[in-house]
Formats: sequence, C-alpha cells, structure tokens
Amino acid sequence: MISKIFFYLVLLPALLPVAIILYYVYSKDKKEREPLPLLLKTILFGALFSLPCIPLEKLAYGMISSSFEAGTIQWALVQNVFGVALIEEFFKFLVIMLYIWKNRHFDYRYDGIVYAVSSSLGFAALENIIYILNFGTGVSIGRAIFAIPGHATFGVMMGFFLSRAKDWKLRGNKAKSFCNLILSLAVPMVIHGIYDFLLSEPIQAMNMNYIFFIYVIILDVAAFFTIRHDFKTDRPLGVDYTIIE
Repeated sequence: MISKIFFYLVLLPALLPVAIILYYVYSKDKKEREPLPLLLKTILFGALFSLPCIPLEKLAYGMISSSFEAGTIQWALVQNVFGVALIEEFFKFLVIMLYIWKNRHFDYRYDGIVYAVSSSLGFAALENIIYILNFGTGVSIGRAIFAIPGHATFGVMMGFFLSRAKDWKLRGNKAKSFCNLILSLAVPMVIHGIYDFLLSEPIQAMNMNYIFFIYVIILDVAAFFTIRHDFKTDRPLGVDYTIIE
C-alpha cells in the first residue's frame, strides 16, 4: 500500500514528464538507434552525478555571498550562473566525457543530443523526486512545464556542440574540437544561469515574470529546431563531406 502511494504521489509525477521528453528525443534517432542499456546507464549516472552538486552549491553560495551583497541583482546573477548552473552543467558534461565520449556508439551527429539530454534528464529526474518529497505534488505541474523541459533544453545545446567537437576530433582538427567542447559546457551554463536568474528573488521583486515566460518560449523553440536540424542532417562523425562531394 505504501509503495503504491509513493509511486502515484512521487515517482509518477516526477518521472512521467522526463519519460515523455526522452521518448520524443530518442524516437527521432532514425538512422542508428542508441542501445537502450547505454542510454539507461547515461540516465542513471546523470542522476547519481547530481548528488555532489548539493554540497558544492552550498560551498559556492557561501563564497559568492562573501564577495557580493546577498539579495542584490549582481549577487543573484553570479550565484545562479557560477554557483548553480556551472556546477550542475559540469556534472552532466562529466557523465558524457567519462562514459560516452569514447564509446563506439557515439558515432552520429544526432547522438550527442540523445546522450546529453539523457544525462540532463537523469539529473532532472532525481531533482524532481527530491522537490516533490520536500514540497509535495503541488510543485509537479510547474516543474513538468518549466524545469524538466528546461533541463532537456540545456542538454540539447550541450549535445549539439559535443557532436561537433567529436566530429572535428575524428577529422584531426584539435583546435575546433576544443572550441566546441568549451561551447558544449559554456552555452548550457549561460542559458541555465539566466533561466535561474530570472526566477531569483531580486528579479521576482520587480514583477517582471513575463520576461521569464518569453525566455522559456525562446529556449523551447530553439531546442525544437536544433533537434529537428540535427536529426534531419544526421550523418556519421569524422567524415569530411566536402571531399566526398
């Protein structure tokens, strides 16, 4: 009885939006589907790698608060970009670099998005469970509409650049590969940081919620077209198509 209550009140509202988005992204991988065991492993590690973020974010909060006056816009911006977004996106990125980057199945352009979104949604799944346990199922709808798609969007942008980085690496251009690796962490960090910044108390106090909603719409549209572009132009990594053509 208790297990059923836990499932319906916690696991189902926490994991259902994650499963829906993951299915959508995975279903677009038409040319060479990624192995489900590897995908599940990426999701699991994405969840596990979220755990070190908690103490690190507390440490960063203390350091940033000692340099900026808490509650100010400057403090909120630095805190959300470097004290939260950088830490969280780094650990999602670390999952890919440790377990996926050299894997033989990461061999097509669209694969970067599939694996990065899987890592991000694994992270989001555990975060969602923790939020619902702490604040109740009332937060599940808002998180299903905003937080879960937000993490997926950050993963889409990370995966876009990760595929370019591996493509250039296989083609022997280390400089372009390195630049895209940096972008694969920097871009999701910045858009994640701005997302959280727009929800921070100093911004909320200015009654500018409409900016957040506009920002979310822009991110969702950008993610949709990025996914659409990469699965439509999906091709093996490491092939110089200018020479072939």
